[in-house]
Order: sequence, then structure tokens, then C-alpha cells
Amino acid sequence: MRSTSRSLSKALEPAWLEAASTSSSTAFLSIDCSSQIEACQKRDPVSSSSIQLFKGESSIATYQGPRRASGITSWIDRALRPSVNELSIESADFFENIDETVFIARIPLGGGASRLAVEEVARKYTREFTFGILGVSEHQDLDQDMPVIKCYRPLDNDVKSHTGPFDTASLETFVKEASRPIIGELLPGNHQRFLDRGWPMVYVFAATERDRAELRETLKKMARSYYDSLTMVTVDPLDFPELPEKLGLDPGSFPAGAVHQLSTDRIYRYPKGQPITANALQKWGLDVWQGRVRPWNPSGSTAVPETETQGRIKASRKISIKSYPGIKVNIGRDEL
Repeated sequence: MRSTSRSLSKALEPAWLEAASTSSSTAFLSIDCSSQIEACQKRDPVSSSSIQLFKGESSIATYQGPRRASGITSWIDRALRPSVNELSIESADFFENIDETVFIARIPLGGGASRLAVEEVARKYTREFTFGILGVSEHQDLDQDMPVIKCYRPLDNDVKSHTGPFDTASLETFVKEASRPIIGELLPGNHQRFLDRGWPMVYVFAATERDRAELRETLKKMARSYYDSLTMVTVDPLDFPELPEKLGLDPGSFPAGAVHQLSTDRIYRYPKGQPITANALQKWGLDVWQGRVRPWNPSGSTAVPETETQGRIKASRKISIKSYPGIKVNIGRDEL
């Protein structure tokens, strides 16, 4: 559902058309809410810039991912799968690459409590990630500890494992951290999750998906080196229209970047007009770490005291997106 007068709809259309041209198993229908008001209100009275998946007459899912074709098609495939897929040893290798983020739990046959915990977590995150369970008998030697759950992220060529406690809380903690890409795509649904890590947030804004994809590729090697101690994300300004200003950046001037040091609530703005490359960003980050760059001081606020802040400091207090006063997050039907 779209409105030709809305920038969100205009930005979504290229990804929508590409997804429609590459999908052979799902019918795509576009409704112009500017002229077909009743049809839009019947299906979604709140939003005129959303994608919904219907099975028969019923809407079974609403897309809340990034505006890119691969994200849309992956979401459709995911929504049509069971929340937990039963695997065999033969099918597991193929299943590892079936989605952008895949979790496979290998559990001994009869491992009831472990299976129930995986199923519970999978139901909660089934709209974001794909889950599979491989039941293994004692006669099948896989040369690994069990139970074990692994996270496969083919785009980052990354695999993470969890063999610790298999209760629901432990598995959910693993799912949230292991699913984090080398460079994430900031969305209303994951912003708080990224903040909850407590490490400095590196925001990189770009106006188009093409520009954001190029930045993710350009910065990936550097970001991998700082994966554990930084949370780096690309941001679509249309989804977070007031965030640039809250970070001291000029609205409408992209690409742009800033670091929010959550432990001290300090914000450092990447130099305006300077290309965002791995070498330039790393050099600037070193200047920030060594105190050669002063934090941004919003007009009318108290000056930030000069204190020693070198080193990797984890947040000692909880940061919430609600602490960004006035920020509106726009995507689909969501507005926070």
C-alpha cells in the first residue's frame, strides 16, 4: 500500500519493483492509497506506506525491514515457513544459507526441555530470523557438543555457537547478540536492542539504499575489527527523520556520521564533507579516543567537562530510544 505523494512510498517503490520481478512464487499487488482510499483503509487504516503479506483474505505479516529487495523477498520466504523447521543431516548444510540469519539447533533425540526452549525463542523472533532443529541420535557422530545452537550469517561469512545453558533466557540472549551483523541496518525494531549492548553507537547516515550498501561494504573490514566494542549501523534518514538533528548533524546533508558514547552520553560528529572511508573513519575514531576531538555541545546546554575518557567504556546506565526527545521513527505503521 502506497501513496504517491509520500517520500516513504517513493523510496520503497524501487525495492518493491525489484522484489516483484525476482519472485516467482508470490503475487505482488500495489494499491495507490491516494486514489483507492477505501481499499487501503480496509487492509491497513493506519499506514499508506506498508507491505503486507496475505494468505487468502487474511494478512499474516507486515514488513518492517529495510527498503531493499532482498530484504523483502527474504521476509516473504521466512513468513511462509514454519517458525521451526525440522532438519535432517542431509538438509542442514543447505539450510544454513537459506536466509540472511539462520539458527540451527542440534539436539539429542528426546531432548524435550532443550527443544521447547528453542521453539519458544523461535516463535518470538520468527519474523526476523529463520530457525531449524536437527534431532540427533546417540549413534550419529557429529563430532561436537550437544545440545548446541549455531547462528549462520552468510552475508558476513560468520558463524557463532552457543553450548551453554539451554534455557529460554540464555538462548534469547544468544539470538539477539549473534544475529547482529558486522554493520547493522538501524530499524525501529532493533534500535533498542543495539542500545542495550551498552557499547558506543556509530551511526552512518546515507540517503539511498545503494549508498548505504556501498558504505557497509567499504567499512565492513574495519567494523569487523571493532565488532565486540562498537555497535555500527547504517541509517535511512526517512526512518529516523529527527535523529540527525539530535546527533548534531545537518538535516538533509548526507552521507553523515556520528558516535554516541553511551557511557557518558557524549556525541561526536564526524567532520562534515569528509569522505566516509575505512581509513578516514578509523583515524578520526583514534582522535576521538585520544581526546583530540571535543564532543558536540548542543546550544544552550551545559558544557561537557574535560575528563579522561580513553579506553573502551561500557555503559553503566540503561539508554532508551525514549531518551531522544522528539524523535519520530517512521516505518510502515510504526511511529515511536
